[in-house]
Amino acid sequence: MPTGGSSAVLVERRKLLEQLDDLLTQSARGRGAIAAVSGSTAMGKTTVLNALAERATAAGATVLGVVSSPHEREVPYSALAQLFHALDARSVPPVAGDDSLAAAQHTYQVIAALAARCPLLITVDDIQHTDTASLSCLRYVAQRLTRLPVALVFTRGVTVEEQPSRILHDLLYRTSVRRFHLGPLSRAGIRELAPAPAPSASAGSALPSDRFFAEIHTLSGGNPLLAQALIEEHRLRAAPESGAGPASSECEGAGPLPEGGVPIGPLFHQAVLAYLHRIGPRAVLLARCVALLDEAATPLLLSRLSGIDTELLKRYLRLLTGIGVLSGARLRHAGVRQAVLGEMPHEEATALRYRAARLLYDSGAPPQAVAVQLLGAGPLHEDWALGVLREAACQALDDGDVQRGIRCLELARECCSDEGQRLSVKSQYACGQWQLRPADSAPHFLALKAPILEGKLAGHDALWVAEGMLFHLNFDEALLAVEYLNDGDEEMATALHGTRMLMASEVPGLLDRLSRPLPATAAPAMSHSELRARHALALVLERGADEYALALAEQVFRSSQNAVTSQLSSLPKALLALCYADQLDAAAKWHDQLAGDAGRHDAPAWRAQIACVGALVALRRGRLADAVRQAEAAYARLSGPRWNVSSALALAILIEAHTAMGDHQAAAGYLAPEPPPELFFTRAGLHYLYARGRHHLATGKTYLALSDFQGCGSLMRRWNIDTPALAPWRLGEAEAWLRLGDRERAARLVEKQLARPDTGLSRSRGMALHGLALVQATAQQPPILRDAFRLLEGSGARYEAAAVLADLSRAYQQLGDKRARPTARRAWRLAKSCQAEPLCQELLPTSAPRSIGTGGSAESLGGDRADQGGFGGLSESERRVAMLAAQGYANREIADKLFITVSTVEQHLTRVYRKMGIRNREQLLQGAHAVSYESA
Repeated sequence: MPTGGSSAVLVERRKLLEQLDDLLTQSARGRGAIAAVSGSTAMGKTTVLNALAERATAAGATVLGVVSSPHEREVPYSALAQLFHALDARSVPPVAGDDSLAAAQHTYQVIAALAARCPLLITVDDIQHTDTASLSCLRYVAQRLTRLPVALVFTRGVTVEEQPSRILHDLLYRTSVRRFHLGPLSRAGIRELAPAPAPSASAGSALPSDRFFAEIHTLSGGNPLLAQALIEEHRLRAAPESGAGPASSECEGAGPLPEGGVPIGPLFHQAVLAYLHRIGPRAVLLARCVALLDEAATPLLLSRLSGIDTELLKRYLRLLTGIGVLSGARLRHAGVRQAVLGEMPHEEATALRYRAARLLYDSGAPPQAVAVQLLGAGPLHEDWALGVLREAACQALDDGDVQRGIRCLELARECCSDEGQRLSVKSQYACGQWQLRPADSAPHFLALKAPILEGKLAGHDALWVAEGMLFHLNFDEALLAVEYLNDGDEEMATALHGTRMLMASEVPGLLDRLSRPLPATAAPAMSHSELRARHALALVLERGADEYALALAEQVFRSSQNAVTSQLSSLPKALLALCYADQLDAAAKWHDQLAGDAGRHDAPAWRAQIACVGALVALRRGRLADAVRQAEAAYARLSGPRWNVSSALALAILIEAHTAMGDHQAAAGYLAPEPPPELFFTRAGLHYLYARGRHHLATGKTYLALSDFQGCGSLMRRWNIDTPALAPWRLGEAEAWLRLGDRERAARLVEKQLARPDTGLSRSRGMALHGLALVQATAQQPPILRDAFRLLEGSGARYEAAAVLADLSRAYQQLGDKRARPTARRAWRLAKSCQAEPLCQELLPTSAPRSIGTGGSAESLGGDRADQGGFGGLSESERRVAMLAAQGYANREIADKLFITVSTVEQHLTRVYRKMGIRNREQLLQGAHAVSYESA
């Protein structure tokens, strides 16, 4: 501790010491004096008494000291024995059973004899703990001091609950007694507690700032013990790790005040514990009760839990609040709370927590507050405890605190008294585990299959388990459970209808495997958002951009504004409904809002599903890098030892996005694991087949691509969800037939797609028109491509729009239309914004050493120089500048992109023109694009 601590306290107490010095002087002249110094615990009373004793000894007086202890309070003459032993080892103090008057007279005679030789100072520290027999003798002496050179100085701790005994009251409140009170230190006094820097110390070792000491004054309430602990805490924190001394600081002091204020650490925590123990066992018990109840603490509950009288408890609360330990009925610092709880014996803590839980329950406290106590105590086999834990778990899951909800359910499972209760809790626990660790939750659902089939687990609990099995592709088990529950019970009709909607939208391949169809009842108007979202998604998959389905999805979003976490499972389905309705801008808007709110919910599964759907929306809007980022995050959370419907969707998005970006190696890596057969009963399986087909097509495996597109189409037709917004398999198959040279088959597929009813899917129709243009003669392509571009641009599908522009620029080029070049530049920039590198490469001028004049354009560029027209004769720096110039960038833009000066760009272009045999940028653009389009 700081070496200057005691002297600093005395600086604050200087006036008191001067007054006590006067009493010593008075007593030395033969006029006895008595003084009483009072103050609360750890205010420095003993320090003052010791300083006075040192001064008296220095002045030639004899000092006799007594330190009273609560452990000796019931031992007669224990305090007086300390006096006699200090006087003379041969002196025999009074003992129990001696006549009290005779003992008092003997004590007086001994003191008077000693005072006849020299002035005498008798100090008694903590006189409130002195035994009654000794107090009686001291009172006798005090009554006869007027002509003796004796000073009696007592310190008395101001206790919360004890009133002084009659004898002590008579002693302390005699008219001749001078009474002093030690209050808290001021800010200036606290500043003096800090050790003064050594003369050789660096400038960074100066005292901290006034703000620092002001905060210590607030935190400690002016209590020297607590203030010293805080100063030492700061000193240790400020010192560098090497231990060479205090760290240098900004401005003044040992560093600026930390962002959170004065550091609160173990030294302060231990000082508070020491302070509590010095006050007494009731203060310790009260602190433990406050720590246990925490936010639920009220004076009434604390009184009942601790057994301390209400009025006495209020006095303790005021005392502890005054020194900054409490704020109201709560401990101010979490570290102090942990320290108080940490020193509690386990048996005492358990008993107190059980009692606290029952008191809270009986007083109508929220289940979460009661559950906190039960979680700390362990299983309690009482019916009320089980109900509280389940309610607290539901509330925790609603609030997004999934881990806490699972802890409540784990304890609830141990509190169950019968099998039915335990199975119901296990069902709830499985759902909680899915929310926390979706990829690893399959065993929790599978473990409940047998109880469902045995009739031990029924109703909604059983249906949740069946749906969990569907998620993990455990179809045989899930179908057995659903079949068992589909027994015609009218109360389960709505819930089973919800399962039917889930199967229709997530695992449509299973519907025809049911021996008896699930109820198809209309959802009631007051149905919850999950059922509405499932209904909306199933309708969109069947009917396209159905107005009723979109209205249902909008309702789900509107109702989610203040939704609890457990109600958020509907939102990914509602987002998918918008996505499959080609409402990409609306889907992006809602996704961004939901993603922004995701931090409020500790629900990993829900956040992963939102990210997965967000990746699909980003993919369809041409934001390929965003799609990869979000899909990777979702896949990392959702993938595990077994496939599931959500991880498969994330995987399909990654394959399709990487393929569009030209990273075929990454796409192939995601295709490496063998998909389970169960995947191809799911909607996610359709995405997987389509994405794999795109990858095969991009890597030249046309027949494999054809097989994937045809397989995808066969399943979609069989399941009656043949919507191109899900997977445009006909267009993929048509593209494959075009690669194989069968234009007629390709044309028939595109025409079939366009012949289907217009269901309001603008992106899908734009893609179909693009396919139609590709099977037409070049002269017929531009108007169809322009219509396709308008639809795709309007729906926000930038990647597909860029592909349309690329084909439109080629058609213009082949037709000799001057719009070819600006259309190509626009296509390139749009493709670049999507990070679609293969599409960009198709639009870039070739870097191979081929002639610009191919196809008869050499005459316009100067035939005798045509052999110099390629980019191959350029240096690497010249080629970079030429390629950017060919893409339409101005000199300043090229300079910024390549981090060179505009002058350097101009010099490179001059050399490019000379080597290529052209005169200006216009000829560079014409020649470069001619090479690009003719090679495509």
